[in-house]
Amino acid sequence: MEVFSYSRLSKYESCPAAFYRHYCLHAEGVPSEASVTGKAAHAVIEAAMKLGCKEEMFFRVMSEIALATSPLEIKPEQVFILTYRNPVLREFHPDNRVEEHFVVPLDDEDPFAPKVQGYIDLWRDGSHIELIDWKTNYKAYKPTDTHQLGLYAWYLSRRTGRAVRGKLVFLRLNEVLEHEFSYRDMENAREWAYTLAREIQDKLCMVNEGADHRQLFPTKVGDACRECEYAVECIDGNLPPVPGEVKTYQEAEALGAEILRLDAALGQMKDVLKAYVSVCGPVVVGGRQFALVPSVYWKWSPGSLEAAFEKIKQEGKNPFEFLSLSAKQIEKLGWSEDALHELGAAKRKSVSFRDIAAN
Repeated sequence: MEVFSYSRLSKYESCPAAFYRHYCLHAEGVPSEASVTGKAAHAVIEAAMKLGCKEEMFFRVMSEIALATSPLEIKPEQVFILTYRNPVLREFHPDNRVEEHFVVPLDDEDPFAPKVQGYIDLWRDGSHIELIDWKTNYKAYKPTDTHQLGLYAWYLSRRTGRAVRGKLVFLRLNEVLEHEFSYRDMENAREWAYTLAREIQDKLCMVNEGADHRQLFPTKVGDACRECEYAVECIDGNLPPVPGEVKTYQEAEALGAEILRLDAALGQMKDVLKAYVSVCGPVVVGGRQFALVPSVYWKWSPGSLEAAFEKIKQEGKNPFEFLSLSAKQIEKLGWSEDALHELGAAKRKSVSFRDIAAN
């Protein structure tokens, strides 16, 4: 393997086993809704930018086309909502370069240096280089939290000799985070890529010489398990002690790792079974059955809520026994705790057991 990409290196860093299965064994995994939606959104924006088309109907039609061969059932409206929004529309510019591919050695002084390649979502030249990357993540992060934009900035700076300002455009969140890349930022990204690429090459040579790839590319449990297309393959059946028998931190850590694996695998197995049921009908297992069960809910506009409020009053009932403000709604209002206390709200706390991102 001579050519690497940020996604290859990142997958290796997050889980060597997933890297080996995907890029060396070319094993087919179970695609996630997040990855399919992300690829479709990128395809829609790429087409719009290349054609210079900002019309709403174009985005709607392209959203349908982008999902025409999707392995998962995703509504085109989801992709349309992600792509037809101001952070995208304001980046239309005649000098844009869209989805530009590059391949470059990671070290000019090493004649056998591995190469890095990438597809830059969008960049343009001006008083400085504007580098833009579209993201469909549910949570924002800074451009320097990963090495992707740093690698792209390093390439563009090397190519143009100009300063590079990078932008991460989080489509779901309608949020843009920017950073002007320093020489150190770009070198850190290049060194990270060079070191990992060399490490992978050395391990692959050892595998070719007969070493066990499972030892060299082991499973690494973490956040990546949630979206890993190979989670099912990590279930080995060797469960740690049951919770009542956990006596050490190491046993607790092993049990937590297995929970993450099983949770990710369960989601994938449900997706596979859902695809079968949607075509062939319910599957009965013992006294239970797996089926597509319709659910009904009511969507209330501000006007309809006001009408409901008045109707409740007309019926002689107290509207405020039926209406409430959720934590998410309060967050949108931006009210402080002091303001909530002044309004007479009582703060309640509860504790739930779940896994969250580690600091």
